[in-house]
Amino acid sequence: MKNRKIYFDWIDFYDGFCPSGMLPEENIRYTPKQGYGVCEIACFLFDEIQYSVNSVNIWINNLTDLANSRAPDGMFAVGNAHWVLITGDYVFIGNEYVEEQQVILTREQLLYVLEQYKAFLEGNYEDPNNPPAPIDVEFIAEGQEAVDLYNSLEGSHQVFYLE
Repeated sequence: MKNRKIYFDWIDFYDGFCPSGMLPEENIRYTPKQGYGVCEIACFLFDEIQYSVNSVNIWINNLTDLANSRAPDGMFAVGNAHWVLITGDYVFIGNEYVEEQQVILTREQLLYVLEQYKAFLEGNYEDPNNPPAPIDVEFIAEGQEAVDLYNSLEGSHQVFYLE
C-alpha cells in the first residue's frame, strides 16, 4: 500500500483551493515527489467531481451499491480526461493523456477519499487565509504496475495504451 496526501493549492482563477497530489513547494514542471497515483486521484476530484457536493454524493451512492448503480457492469465513468473502471472491489482510475498517471485502489479507499473531499467542499474553501488540511490517501499501485494489476483481475475491462 502507498500512503500519500492530497494538498490544497490556492488558485486565483478559481477563487478557491484545488486538490493537488504535489507537495506545496513543488514545481509542476517536474516529476511529482509523491508519485503519479496521488496526482491522478487529485486530478480526478478536481476535473470530474469539481466543487459539487451533489456529485460526491452520487459517486458515494453508486460505489456503495454497485449492483444498482448507473454502471453495474463496472464501466463506471468516462469524463474530461479520466475513466473509472470497477472490477470486484478494485477501482482503476486512469488518465487518458498521461500514461504514467494511473492508479488502482479499493472501493473502500476511494469512498474514504470522497468522504474527505465532501468535508472539504462543505467547509470554506474560498478563504485564502484558511487553507484546508490535507487528505490522507491510500492506494495499492500506480503507473504501469496499476495497469498490470487491474488487467490481471478476473473480469477486468482491460486497459491498453496504443503507441
